[in-house]
Amino acid sequence: YVVFKQTPEVDTASHIYITRSLNGGISFSVPVRVDGITDTITRFPTVTTDAAGNPIVAYMRFNISFGNAQWAVAKSTDFGNSFSSSVLASRWSSATSTVCDCCPGSIATSGNTVAMLYRDNNSNIRDMWAGISSDGGSSFTQGLAIDQGNWMLMACPGSGPDGVFVSDTLYTVYMSETTGTSLVWISKTPMLPPASSVGITLTG
Repeated sequence: YVVFKQTPEVDTASHIYITRSLNGGISFSVPVRVDGITDTITRFPTVTTDAAGNPIVAYMRFNISFGNAQWAVAKSTDFGNSFSSSVLASRWSSATSTVCDCCPGSIATSGNTVAMLYRDNNSNIRDMWAGISSDGGSSFTQGLAIDQGNWMLMACPGSGPDGVFVSDTLYTVYMSETTGTSLVWISKTPMLPPASSVGITLTG
């Protein structure tokens, strides 16, 4: 599966699409539209698969003024031929928080657990969060703090997290300058039960 954003990005008629290859990348299918919305702006699509091989796509969405940035997730049950309506996966740090609108995110799965990893923007605190779904991405009912460094930044850091499940733990790597220096961090977040975690530095 390959996901991409149509240009121009600012046009509400430009959408998120997915294409797939069933022969190891020799050829790809006709692109299928993922987002079923017409009154928002989107960017930064990212894709994972469930245990059956169906794609789960996350993307950032805004209002027509590039405000109220959120991460949304849409899933397919027919191998990318069609997608469900998107569900909100972010806004866990506070009722008024948005997401860092210039930072890509990533999505990871393990069984029925789906983690939407993103850089938050809670009054310019740019820490990492994960929206957690326990029903394969149909709904996100919990958010976990992945990084609690309280990095305050008035500008765009231009980077996001990457993560993978290993057994019942979500491993996340990301950049933060909370110490005053740009460093790579890793966070190990337990899923049984889900609980927030604190990162440690990998560089420095």
